Amino acid sequence: MKTELMEQVLKTVKNYDMLKARDAVLVAVSGGPDSVFLLHALSRLKSKLGLSGIFVANLDHGLRGAESEGDSLFVKKVSAKLGLECIHRRVKLEGVKSKKYSTEELAREARYEFFSETAGKTGANVLATGHTLDDQAETILMRFIKGASLKGIVGIAPVRMEGTLRIIRPLIELEKARIKNYLDLLGMSYRIDRTNSEPIYFRNIVRNDIIPYLERYNPRLKRALFNLAQHLREDFEFIEEEKSKASKYISPSGSQAIEIKLKDIVIQPSALQKEILRDALNRIGGEVKRLSFRHWKDMESLIKYKKKGDSIDLPGAIRITRTDEVLRLGKL
Repeated sequence: MKTELMEQVLKTVKNYDMLKARDAVLVAVSGGPDSVFLLHALSRLKSKLGLSGIFVANLDHGLRGAESEGDSLFVKKVSAKLGLECIHRRVKLEGVKSKKYSTEELAREARYEFFSETAGKTGANVLATGHTLDDQAETILMRFIKGASLKGIVGIAPVRMEGTLRIIRPLIELEKARIKNYLDLLGMSYRIDRTNSEPIYFRNIVRNDIIPYLERYNPRLKRALFNLAQHLREDFEFIEEEKSKASKYISPSGSQAIEIKLKDIVIQPSALQKEILRDALNRIGGEVKRLSFRHWKDMESLIKYKKKGDSIDLPGAIRITRTDEVLRLGKL
């Protein structure tokens, strides 16, 4: 089993072209079994992968008091045992309120800001996170339940770029149960976040209640969801490529507005129209995550059937107005 899991990590890295010779990798380690295994695997495979260096990043969100402080101390000890530098930071998110973002979203923003800064300081060009097949399945099901577009249903990208930083998920094809069995077999310690079992977060309910219930009807549900995302990702990547070609249709109109020529967007397939509009809304500060199915249908109708002067208002204080020749997106 020990060799089998290492081979699976190598296979995943190769399948998605995650790492190249001389890469320096920053590993996000929380102390949980997935991130501990990820650090262990990359350390064992460092020479085989041709890595120039491995660094550890650990962020304490300040949400669980002494417990999360203990997690960070544990990560520092594990890093020291492996002879690796551990960069640690503590932020205080407890009690922070936001109308726009949930606590989970604020925590994610804090993490990735920290990772980006730490990568710059250490010279790492790659960030490795411990997302597993289980995380992928949970994410897809959560987004499906809440109502997501194709972009949401494809779930967690095995590889993505954020600026110059390449973010990789070498465990994305491994199930958590196999990882924990591996660590237990070797007698390797890890930390358990008690909040992962509390039914206060939607992800926990999906993980602990909904998925086990659905697995009664398909024991390989997680794998099925993972495979679905893989198939849909191919379609999504094609649309993204076509969208990049169509970006020339989006033009600035002053400092607070964007225009899209109707003659350019009306001839595009509906799926591509949606992505062009998504791109334009992101550029002007629209709240794309808050768009409902009804919003998208209203935009489609505005393109196809409406007349000069017709408009719709969208989340983020955005108004789209149709003229004879363009769709004008501007701030209210």
